Amino acid sequence: MNNFRLLDQNEYDKVWDIFNELFDFKPSICLFPAIRTKKPQLKFDISGNYNLNFPYDKLENLALSLFLKITKPGDRIYALDWMHSCYDFDPRQQMDRDEFGEWVVPIFPNGDYYIFLSKDFENTWFGHPWEQTITLAGEALVKHGNELKAAFEKINITIFDKTKLH
Repeated sequence: MNNFRLLDQNEYDKVWDIFNELFDFKPSICLFPAIRTKKPQLKFDISGNYNLNFPYDKLENLALSLFLKITKPGDRIYALDWMHSCYDFDPRQQMDRDEFGEWVVPIFPNGDYYIFLSKDFENTWFGHPWEQTITLAGEALVKHGNELKAAFEKINITIFDKTKLH
């Protein structure tokens, strides 16, 4: 692993403490939403994409595009995997992959909460596997997410409809 840097225990604890406080994180497999914030939000429905044909590489490219827009050269982003090892990485460098070909912390929430957030905690990509959503929170991330709505729709990721039950 060259790009993904494992957080030491002190940084791990600090990042989770701040995230929990800022986003009132309440993990649950049936009570939604899991995060609450006054930051602008854009929530996408990914419920139709839990299959082998989903173009994960296109979602990774969209995420990288967003991460590049909210960072400057040299900035790193936190990559959190709830209850597991967490990292930071530079979105301008090669993305390290695991034995399944996914990023070390996957962008698609396929079994756990996967969270990507700017080091200033202003912008967050929150993947929720049980609600089957991806929520963008923060002014810059929402702005750029709205600009890419059509690209998300091309891979069957649409704006979340609160009235739809999974």
